[in-house]
Formats: sequence, structure tokens, C-alpha cells
Amino acid sequence: MGKKLKKTAEELERQVKNLKAISEVDSWDSEAGREFRKRAEGSTGKLEAARKRYATAAAALGDTVVDVGGSYADKVHASPTDYASDLNRAQQIADQALKEAQAAEDDKRAAGTKLADAEDDSKKKDLEDQQKAADDVVKAAQEKIEEAKRIRDAAAKRACDAIDEVISDDALKDGFWDSLLDDLADITGTIATVCGVLSLMVGWIPVIGQALAGILGTIALVMSLVGFICTAVLYMRGNADLMDLGEAALGFLMIGVGKAFSKLAGKYAGTVLKRLTRMKSSKTPGIGKAFKRDRQKLNKLGSQGFTKVLSMTPKELGKTMASPFTELVTKSGWKGFADNAKTVFNPSSWRGAKEAITANGGVAKSVSLVDAEVAASLKSIKPMAANFPNIPGLNGVKTTVNVLTGIGYAVTGGNIYLDENTRPAL
Repeated sequence: MGKKLKKTAEELERQVKNLKAISEVDSWDSEAGREFRKRAEGSTGKLEAARKRYATAAAALGDTVVDVGGSYADKVHASPTDYASDLNRAQQIADQALKEAQAAEDDKRAAGTKLADAEDDSKKKDLEDQQKAADDVVKAAQEKIEEAKRIRDAAAKRACDAIDEVISDDALKDGFWDSLLDDLADITGTIATVCGVLSLMVGWIPVIGQALAGILGTIALVMSLVGFICTAVLYMRGNADLMDLGEAALGFLMIGVGKAFSKLAGKYAGTVLKRLTRMKSSKTPGIGKAFKRDRQKLNKLGSQGFTKVLSMTPKELGKTMASPFTELVTKSGWKGFADNAKTVFNPSSWRGAKEAITANGGVAKSVSLVDAEVAASLKSIKPMAANFPNIPGLNGVKTTVNVLTGIGYAVTGGNIYLDENTRPAL
């Protein structure tokens, strides 16, 4: 690593010299030449700062291992140089200590074997002394290991301090606003990911589930948008690359699209329930045109699965998929957020949720992949579907709803991987 860093520092030094040489050409006395020299001055300073960083890191790590040689005392008391050489010195001490300890263990084991068969007291005493001497050697070896670790850690600290010092205040150091934006992007990204996943996990709770999921989903979207804006500003200032910008944009889209799929599942279940209700209340069940039309559409909705749901008219599909994003900029969207907040912070809502969970047989029996409203729709669909055995497509309704919801989970949960702060959770 030291060699690579030194090579880069040398290349940067050559480029600094070349840039200075070009910018100092007197014959290039024109508007373009003057503009070039003006810009070159700023670039030269940054290149020189970069060279200094690489050179300092190369010197701190070392590009050649200097072998101290000599005895243990010589190695311990040798003057520190660079990390590579000091690490090599510490490793030699550790290797020698290991050999000494292993040899001592062998001697102790051999003495123990002989001691078991010894009958003469003086012989036993001699063998016991050998075992004690072996223990002393092992103890001394352990102390050498600790000394090696001390040398290693001290070398690492010197290298870190040298690198920290050179980057603490130079032309390449990020300014206050860059650091603030970078930190803000990280924090908002983590909040967005956590709230987005939580919004999918709480929807099943009766009474408050949908409201809570709505609040968490909105927070996730807002935080993700703020993170994207921060990253975009950093990108324009040259402190973030295109990959960072792409990940921020993708994270924002994934949060919204995941929420949209949950809405799609609710819309689908609601459509099925609406048609079933209309069929049940039909004055001419089985023969009316409206009844037959509803039966045909229900068959298609259920039998063709979630692909049929996604093949709705482009306008309708686009409106549903965009709804989580449009809610951020519409009065009705924020009114819905306020209504959700009232529900969540109303004590009677929590009492209602507790009573509903108890009525369902406890938390274990209440937990569902889908949210409370969709679960209620599925619960209503089941007995009504029994009245219409000639609509086999209804058997696939629950599966379709679960698949749509599952896609929402997968898309939103994928944000865990995009965010490097939450990625370890995987």
C-alpha cells in the first residue's frame, strides 16, 4: 500500500510541475491564456494538497521494510520508523516468542511424562524444577507478545495521527456546509429506510395500523427526498459521484413504489369487494347484464393474478404508482397526514386497537402480511365468495393481494441494502 501511495504522490508531483510550466508560458498572452492561468492557480493548489496527502500517507505506512535485526532487546528498543517496518519488527518478536513458548510446552510435557514414572525424590525434584522453568519461559513469552502488540499499536497510532494531521486543514478538506450536507444525507437516508420498513410492518394493527403506516410512509418519503436533495447539491459541488446520486434517487423511488404496491393491493381488494357486493345486491342475480359483466371481470381479476392488476389502463396504473409522491405536494395529501396523526394520537384509537386484537385471539393471530383495511376486505370477501361457486377466479384473490403486498415489502426493504448504514442489518 505504501508503494502504491508513493507512486501516486510522484505522479501528482509531475502533474503539478507540468501545470505550472504550461501556465508560466509568457508567449501565451491572450484572453484564453490569462483564463487558463487563473484556473490553473486554483487547480495547482488542490493537486499539491492531494500530493501531500499521498506522500504523507506513503511515508507513514512505509514503502520498504527495514529489518532491525539483533536480539529481542535490540528490537524492543529500536527507534520507530514507519508502520510497515515497525509491524515487521513486532511480528518478529511475536514469532520468536511463539517458538520459545512451544518449545517450553514440549519440555514441560516431556518432564511430566518422566515425572509420572520417577521414583527417586531428587529426580522428581529435578523434573518439577524443569516444569517450573518451562512455565517461566511461557510467561516470559506472553510478556514478549504484549510488547509486540504495544509496538504494533503505537506504530498504527503514529501512522493515523500523521494522516489525520495532513487532512485536517488543507485545500481538499470539506467545508462546513459540505460536511453538514454529507451528514444530513446519511441521517435522512437511515431514517427513511427504517420508517419505510416499519410502515409495512404496522399496517396490520386494527384501527391505528393504516394511520401509523401512513405517517411512517410519509416521513420515509420526505426524509428520502431531503437525502436526495443533499446528495444532488454535493454532486454539483463535486463532493459526491454519480453513483451516490443514483443511489439516493433510487432510494427515494423505492420508498414510494413500495408504498404504491401496498396501495395497489388495497385498491385491488376493494374492487373485488365492490363487485361482489354489487352482485349480491343485484335484483336479477345470475341473469342481468351488470351481474354477468361483474362475474366475468371478477373471474379475470382472480384467475390472472397480480399481472392482471398491473395491466390496468396506463393512466390508472400511473396514478396509483405516483400517488405516494403526489401526496407530498397536494393539500389533500397533507390533510390525510393530519387525519392519520389525529387517529394515532387519540387514546380511544389505541383502546380500540387493543380490543380488536383481543377479539381476534391475541397478537399472534392478528398479525398479517396485509394492512388492516385490506385484511378486512379479504375477511368480507371470503363468505361472499361462497355464495358464488361459479366464479372460480375468486380463489386467487387472496394470493394476488399477498403477492402485491410482498412486492411492496421487497421494494421498500431493498432500501436496507442501498443504505450503507442499515446494510449490516441484512
